[in-house]
Amino acid sequence: ALERMLAMRGYMRAKTVDGVIDETIAKRVGLTAAQIEDMYHVMAIANYEDRFVIPTAHRELDEDAYDLRGACGFSFGNGCSGGVSQANLFGMPPRKTPKTPMEVA
Repeated sequence: ALERMLAMRGYMRAKTVDGVIDETIAKRVGLTAAQIEDMYHVMAIANYEDRFVIPTAHRELDEDAYDLRGACGFSFGNGCSGGVSQANLFGMPPRKTPKTPMEVA
């Protein structure tokens, strides 16, 4: 995978900087020029909504900006949650924490 990413970088550099489309770079890693172009669009060019982070909170209207700072981080559309949610970013069931001997007794 790393070789393909390096080939993509070399191919796109040759195309944009040198103005030469070198398909031997793509063939060396078993790809076509079209596949490298697709990889570039997926991996290198962010969508417009992913390029800029526009805060949703109107901090200029808040009277106590110190209190607002750090009050709300990543949420799942439920506003400022307390950090406990049913959502899991990693797709695996949450691990159960092992009980200590004091908790078992």
